[in-house]
Amino acid sequence: MPLLTTEQVIALAPDTASVKAARGLARPGKWPTVGQNDQALWGECKGSALYQVCVDPTEPAFKCTCPSRKYPCKHALGLLLVAANQPDVVPIGEPPAWLSEWLAKREQAARRKAARAGADSDLDPERRAKRAVAKDKRVAERQRKVEIGLEELERWLRDLVRQGLAHAQQQSARYWDGMAERLWDAQARGLANWLRELASIPASGEGWGERLLAQLGSLYLLLEDHRRIDVLPEPLRADIRSRIGWSWQEADLPA
Repeated sequence: MPLLTTEQVIALAPDTASVKAARGLARPGKWPTVGQNDQALWGECKGSALYQVCVDPTEPAFKCTCPSRKYPCKHALGLLLVAANQPDVVPIGEPPAWLSEWLAKREQAARRKAARAGADSDLDPERRAKRAVAKDKRVAERQRKVEIGLEELERWLRDLVRQGLAHAQQQSARYWDGMAERLWDAQARGLANWLRELASIPASGEGWGERLLAQLGSLYLLLEDHRRIDVLPEPLRADIRSRIGWSWQEADLPA
C-alpha cells in the first residue's frame, strides 16, 4: 500500500492548528499499537482516552473514536505522519476487529452504491426520474422529523446543564428514556441509543460528573456540526448522519 508523504499529509489538514497538534502526536511513544496491511493503517493513540484510529491512505478516508469534529482529526494526521517519517515502526500485520469492521462497512456501502447505480441505469428516463422524486420526498420527510428531534434535544440539553449535574444525578431512568423515546420517534435512533447509555453515568461512581460532561459536550458538538453540515466535507457529513441514526445507505445521501 503506497503511503503519503509528509507534504501530502499536511495538505489534508483542515487547519494549521491540526498540523501542529498532529506533529506532536507523530512519535512512536504516543502509539501503543500501530500497524498496516494492503488496505489501511491503524493505531491506538494515547490521549485523554485510548483512541482507535483508522486510515485508508488511497482515498483517503479516516475514522477515529475521539470526539473531534475536524476531518481528518489530529490523531489520523499524526498516524499518517508516523508512517511517512518512520515507516519501519508501522509493521505489516493482522488488523484488529475494529479496523476490519470499518473496512467492511465501507465495502458494503460501496457495493450498495454501485448496485443502486446499476439498477437505475436499467430504467427508462421517465421511471428513473419518478424514482428520484419519490426518494427525495422520503429523504426530505425523514430529515424534517430528525430536525424537530434535534431541536428538542438541544433544548433538553440546555435545561440539563442549566439545572446542574446534581439535578441529573437525582433523576430516574425515565428522565433519560423520555427524551430517548422522542428521538426514536423522530428517527434519530443513534442519538436515542446514545442518550440511554448516558443514563447509567450518574450512578457509575467517582468521576461520574466529568464523564457525563464529556459525553454531553460531544453530543452538543454533534448538534453544532449538524447545523453546518452543508459546508462540511462529505465523509464528515456521512459520519454525522450515521451517528444520528441514518443507515449507511442513507448516510451516503447528499445534504
